[in-house]
Amino acid sequence: MNREQFYNTVPEKRVILINEMLKNSSIKEVATNIGVPESSFSKEMTNGDYVYIKRDNQYYKFLRDPNSSITKESLPSADTIQFVEENLETLRDIITVFQKQQDMLVLDERVYNKSKKFVNKSIKMNHDVYEQFVQFCEKHYPYLTIQDLVAQSLLDFIDRYEKK
Repeated sequence: MNREQFYNTVPEKRVILINEMLKNSSIKEVATNIGVPESSFSKEMTNGDYVYIKRDNQYYKFLRDPNSSITKESLPSADTIQFVEENLETLRDIITVFQKQQDMLVLDERVYNKSKKFVNKSIKMNHDVYEQFVQFCEKHYPYLTIQDLVAQSLLDFIDRYEKK
């Protein structure tokens, strides 16, 4: 291929020919052999939405994914950025506390869902086991009710032992 053929060949066909040449040569060598400056060569090769992948030493068609493009709407607003900047230390503290809390208890929403019917149930159990449970809950989760913790315990039991 010479300089004139390079510029007059349609991008689809040119990429096939150039990729074949790149199997045995670098971009610089191919550009020199054709008689085109390397910068002009690279610019011309991008016509038709082709991109050079250095690790493959080949040109490929660039395919645009409309779902992955960055739009103005997907960027954080100035208010969001300002909020993060103003509260950066607090956010760092929250993240640190969260990372240190290895046994963080997160209640399943079924435990506290107000749209569901609640019933009173009496169960008979070993007094010592119940007292141990209550003391544990008061020590580790004083901000939660025993009722919610018992309900969460039942859901955890189901999740753990249900045969799949």
